[in-house]
Amino acid sequence: MTSTIVIDASSAPTTGQTSRAANPHRSNEPRPKLTFGGVVRSERLKLTSLRGVRLTILISILAGLGLSTLIAAQWTGNTDVSSASGDAALQNYLLMVSTAAASFLALVFGVLGVFAVSSEYSSGMILSTLTAVPKRMRVAAAKSIVLGIIATVTALIVVAAGLLVAVAFAPDALGQLGSSVVISGALGTVAYLVLFALFAMGVAGLLRSAAGAIAVVTGVAFVLPVAFQMMSMTGWEWVVNAMNYLPVMLGNTLSQGVVEATSGPGYWGALVSMVIMAAVTLVPAAAIFARRDAR
Repeated sequence: MTSTIVIDASSAPTTGQTSRAANPHRSNEPRPKLTFGGVVRSERLKLTSLRGVRLTILISILAGLGLSTLIAAQWTGNTDVSSASGDAALQNYLLMVSTAAASFLALVFGVLGVFAVSSEYSSGMILSTLTAVPKRMRVAAAKSIVLGIIATVTALIVVAAGLLVAVAFAPDALGQLGSSVVISGALGTVAYLVLFALFAMGVAGLLRSAAGAIAVVTGVAFVLPVAFQMMSMTGWEWVVNAMNYLPVMLGNTLSQGVVEATSGPGYWGALVSMVIMAAVTLVPAAAIFARRDAR
């Protein structure tokens, strides 16, 4: 006796039906939406989790506090810093103690900017980043924002700690903390350090090499001023004019606050020059990042 089995193909479950049967809630789950805020949070977590970044921030704060303490102790030990010395003298004292370390800390902030880019290329994490966020300009913008925020907070702590140290050694200077010169000088120093960190970030994005980027940043921060100082002995006027636009000189101008400049660009001219200097490296680095192979 022969039996016949008839299979109706129309009654067989499709792949989608099988998948929904295995996971009935899958079809109702909304797909996660990639937002710019999420990219910024991701970049913040990646950057702050680096041991080198945390160490750089700690060095910046400790070095700034140490240098401010040494300057305040030396200043008050040799000079009478009191209300009798005048408002201008007290303002100069406050700014010198709180901002003098910026010339040395610029290199540390530059290293921070280099780490923000080079760490991902050295570890290969950049490939995972671009897989999760295919729109590269979002990644570049998020990195710049995160670095800017971290550098701003660190610089504010350094300058504020310097002001507190200055007041601790000379209490009569407390009344000048709210003066426009002191406030503009303190904020100008913060802007200088942040913009120099962004400048270094752009250099690292162009070179994609930590060693090469740090060498360039060191040269711009310390070697160029020495070279121009030696060239100034030739008497060429263009050398003196060019020296006024070196980062260290612009930083010195910003740290003096909104006062009349004796030579070179004034406070606002120095601020614009630093913004342009940061943009000169950041914009090409972002453009290359958007087109060049990430490997």
